[in-house]
Amino acid sequence: MYSEVPTTASGKAFETNGNHCEEDEENQESVSLRRDVGVLGGVAFLVGTMIGSGIFATPRWVLMYTGSVGLNLVVWALCGTISLLGALCYVELGISVPKSGAEYAYIMEAFGPLPAFLYSWIYVLFVKPTGVMILLVFGSYVIEPIFPGCSNKPELMPLRKLLAAAALGKYIFC
Repeated sequence: MYSEVPTTASGKAFETNGNHCEEDEENQESVSLRRDVGVLGGVAFLVGTMIGSGIFATPRWVLMYTGSVGLNLVVWALCGTISLLGALCYVELGISVPKSGAEYAYIMEAFGPLPAFLYSWIYVLFVKPTGVMILLVFGSYVIEPIFPGCSNKPELMPLRKLLAAAALGKYIFC
């Protein structure tokens, strides 16, 4: 049989008191998740949240209204810089307010519970449902190779909506 004295995670021996063991208060370590995001997770998060579908839906219009490839690239570089500054602001907020809840936690910390509560309801009722528009853009892009130049015709709108609904089902249930 083993005759070793039971130890804590830090290596110190337990002090026994009757039938149970007590550990020094200063040696207790809390259990929590690691705060670690790797390069792949960080890139996936940025691609999914910052770029969105707008980068796929607007290049044609930007090129059409700028008139030249060079000015088009300048516009995209400026917009990318603005997005980068926004992402850096979120990084600073995340470091300054290390609570879960993103914008809700930041508004709660800065302005109190009522504005945070109102923000969360406005987000749920109005902002989040607009994500369906991304799926309609997806439907347009799926239709475009099959019916070139006809993806905005009213006759194909039910097909776009059906593809968006199928993508929404795939997104929610998988």
